[in-house]
Amino acid sequence: MKIKFSLSVFITFLLFGCSNQEDFSSLVSEPEIVTGLNLKSSYILGQNIEFHVFDQNQNDVSEISIFYVDGLEISGNQIIHNETGSYNVYAEYAVNNQLFNTELMSYNVVNPINKVLLEDFTGTWCGYCPPVKLAIEQARELYSENITVVATHQNDQFALPQEQELTSALGPFGLPESRINRTLEWVEPYDINFIDDFINTVNNLAISIDSNIENNSLNVSVRFVSSDALVNHKLVVYLIQNGLIADQANYLNFDDTSYFYEMGNPIENYIHNDVLVHSFTNILGDNFDNTQPYDDITKTFSLDISSSSLQIDDSAIVAFVVDSENTTINSQSAVVSEFQDFN
Repeated sequence: MKIKFSLSVFITFLLFGCSNQEDFSSLVSEPEIVTGLNLKSSYILGQNIEFHVFDQNQNDVSEISIFYVDGLEISGNQIIHNETGSYNVYAEYAVNNQLFNTELMSYNVVNPINKVLLEDFTGTWCGYCPPVKLAIEQARELYSENITVVATHQNDQFALPQEQELTSALGPFGLPESRINRTLEWVEPYDINFIDDFINTVNNLAISIDSNIENNSLNVSVRFVSSDALVNHKLVVYLIQNGLIADQANYLNFDDTSYFYEMGNPIENYIHNDVLVHSFTNILGDNFDNTQPYDDITKTFSLDISSSSLQIDDSAIVAFVVDSENTTINSQSAVVSEFQDFN
């Protein structure tokens, strides 16, 4: 009996006390494929990635697991990549003489792109405002992957109650008013090439947006990671809507050098896009705790849309991080109910 007890203890030690260098290949010929590998879809270059595995009872079995990235065993359950790209990972572990392999999962490692925030402060009554919208549309055609747009209306049917708080904090203001990254004025003739310098700047902050509609609630999740510490920064999260129709004043109707020549004053049934219709955060952003480099932060928000007139199908989420001077560090946008990953 003593010999059997000792042998049982020895087998248990082998199965549950193995190190990451342990070879499971002799346990069974065909491992069982299971779910349970926990990871995010993307990380930024230099970020420490920590994998976890959970069994069918939701027990964390990471300590008895071996992890393989692109087919190669790694040390422990953490890895830092020094190259961008797409990677595959799976884990294996043994319980009661049975070998388990998790499903193969993929993730991306990226250098964040610089996504410039263009803000159009406008109003349906502002006859000199349409050229700003035109310039923004032209810029977006040229830099489709590198621009986020928000149109904040003043003193018209689309204006938010918090609009005055925003413009007072960012002032002085006088329409038409367009801003690059919130604090730099973009003035007539709205030179699109001027944006080049901002787009080509290296950015260390990545932002992802995910949203869904459930039980008349619009739920939003914003995740961000920076290779720099973020001190006294704020997160701003807006809901914008496209395709809003309203007549637009046009003081350029008789200017034969203008794009808006003979379009009428007002321009009837003018289409207003990127209109700020709700702020999930304070209009100027919510403070968050100071972060260290590579801290992985997720913030969640919700909006009751049961009695709302919002056309969610034509809406999008915009998220950006601003510093203590209200300058935007990086931004991101995503159509409602669609996931926008780090890029």
